[in-house]
Amino acid sequence: MFLEEIEMTFMAPCVSEENKIRLIAQMSTDISEVMPYLNAKIRNATYNKDTDTITFMKEVRLITLYPRKIFMAKAMNVTDAWQTLDWLKDTINEIYENRDDIEPDYQRRVRITALELYGWLPKTNCRECGELTCLAFAVKLLLGEQKIANCKPLFKPENAKMKELIFNVVSALGYEV
Repeated sequence: MFLEEIEMTFMAPCVSEENKIRLIAQMSTDISEVMPYLNAKIRNATYNKDTDTITFMKEVRLITLYPRKIFMAKAMNVTDAWQTLDWLKDTINEIYENRDDIEPDYQRRVRITALELYGWLPKTNCRECGELTCLAFAVKLLLGEQKIANCKPLFKPENAKMKELIFNVVSALGYEV
């Protein structure tokens, strides 16, 4: 096994959401060589080869990997944090094991803002997605708390071209369609 263990070394309430936690964990192995492969497989990752970091969202959790450390924000609780760390360990080991079949990706993906995403939405504020506004929907989509498929006006015939564009953009950026 490539990565034997992950040890949580710090935990505190999350700065932005006090009912959630943030943490730092130490990995038993330097994962630098796996980062380009993780970047290839984790679709919403941002890899920075200059600083040797990879940052991504797993649902609502913000995770940044360094060669031997993990920073996580917005874990629901301690159990959720451990489950996410276990998932990370399994994912890193699986990707390492299958790296010969994966094309490494050294590129940094472009990130978009909620305002940019909002610009591509129908802007009806219809609330069919469960959000009060299309801008709130765009924010939640980028946080991984919404899916573009929940934007019902996109499925109207008059929005077919917009739907195709936004589905391609959202998919290319690694968000769930």
